[in-house]
Amino acid sequence: FFADHALETATAVLAFLGAAAIAYTREQVRAGTEWVLAPLTRVLPWNRRTHPTAENETLMSEFSFVEVFLRDPKGKLARYQKTSTYVVSSSELTSYREGVTAEGHADAFSTMRGTIAETLNVHGFYISRIELVDLLRRGARFTNVYTADLHDCFTNRQEHWTQEVVFPTKHLTLQIHFPKERPPKSIRCRSIQGTADRRIRTAAQIVDLYGKRSVVWEVEHPKLNAVLKLEWTW
Repeated sequence: FFADHALETATAVLAFLGAAAIAYTREQVRAGTEWVLAPLTRVLPWNRRTHPTAENETLMSEFSFVEVFLRDPKGKLARYQKTSTYVVSSSELTSYREGVTAEGHADAFSTMRGTIAETLNVHGFYISRIELVDLLRRGARFTNVYTADLHDCFTNRQEHWTQEVVFPTKHLTLQIHFPKERPPKSIRCRSIQGTADRRIRTAAQIVDLYGKRSVVWEVEHPKLNAVLKLEWTW
């Protein structure tokens, strides 16, 4: 039997080995090509990570204090300011990203610590990459203040502000400061995570700050990647 089918068996074995060799060679060529082109593909715009949530494992926020100052009664000019105390969660950190939303447009970005290397606009979300001066290792703490000017963002009678929880955060304070000539009449708070939109009752208060009416919203341990939405009528 084996003598009669020796040629067929040998042909089948050679065909199998040839197919395996071709597949192995293709895999090696693909891996080699990826290795050679890796420095180039990493900097292509569609391969770059631009959303700050990609960095949520690098930092933990012990406290974040977000303020929006409405500069004029028509809502055409506002100032955004975020003060945060961070703890480094990764092995080392040389840069990180801060972001701010804008219904109109934003400019005049500034950082207290480090320098802003670039600011990208991704569908109305402005993302600044901040280069730190020093190399920070796991467990290091630092505080930074990130600011921006907002233009034509609050021109309607009913308006809102959204704040995304990008880093794990112990406590978040959100304050909206209104012009004396146009205080808020009513407010509503919502928490959005994925497709779930949940209204939060009596979460925020209207108080007097800086001699004007302001909305203050204190949030303990907000959920990561949740979007806190403060709505008001003025």
